[in-house]
Amino acid sequence: MEDSELEIKRLQELFRGRFTFEEAQSLINHHHGDCQVAANFVLDEEPARVRDVIGTENQTWQVIANHQIWKDLIRQGTIIKQERQFACMTCDNVWWRKVPNRKLVSKCVRCNIRYEAVPTDYEWGRAEFHCQFCGNVFRGFGQMGVASSPCYRCSTACSPNAILPRRRLEGRRSRNVHSCFCRNCFNRADGPIVEETCVHPRSLHRRVVYASEQHLSTGSTVDTFLTQDDLASQVSDFEPTLSDIDE
Repeated sequence: MEDSELEIKRLQELFRGRFTFEEAQSLINHHHGDCQVAANFVLDEEPARVRDVIGTENQTWQVIANHQIWKDLIRQGTIIKQERQFACMTCDNVWWRKVPNRKLVSKCVRCNIRYEAVPTDYEWGRAEFHCQFCGNVFRGFGQMGVASSPCYRCSTACSPNAILPRRRLEGRRSRNVHSCFCRNCFNRADGPIVEETCVHPRSLHRRVVYASEQHLSTGSTVDTFLTQDDLASQVSDFEPTLSDIDE
């Protein structure tokens, strides 16, 4: 992808898709390929002047330009993103990708089909657990909403507080060996059987536990409203402080 196209897409993201590709291209070209200068132009100039440059009567970008928090983020060149899990059932491919809040979509590198992010309530993999009974914090494999992993301290069944992308698993590894109550666990713990699937790699026949929905583009570049996440300050990347498990 050429540098000019990257700058165009960056300008679109800064204004949350309120500009079409062609409108953003006109702004970038008008400012000699400089995305930040183009963004400041939109914030500082009269709306009529901006419409003259983009060549359309589009005014939806003013929702962003008139909001002080978003103006500050745009001047900083900040695009708010989330790191989300994606899963292609056809290719049995699972990956994590940092994507813009407004469009949680990523392409499978094996089949080139675009997918929606896995809903956070169904994410699975390496997880952080907080035992509600004894307060112990530990790591293991699990799926959100599934109370399948016994606490290493008191054996209470726990469900994950968060699923951790692989790159966040730095730190000293512990000697804890995976064991859970799931029916298919290779090292099932003593206790009531949980019918959900054990997501440890040694227990799975396929990598995909919950498949992403295929993304169907509507052709629209405009969101209906700003979400609370959009208006919040950027959250810094999670920095692990707990030891990883040895599994």
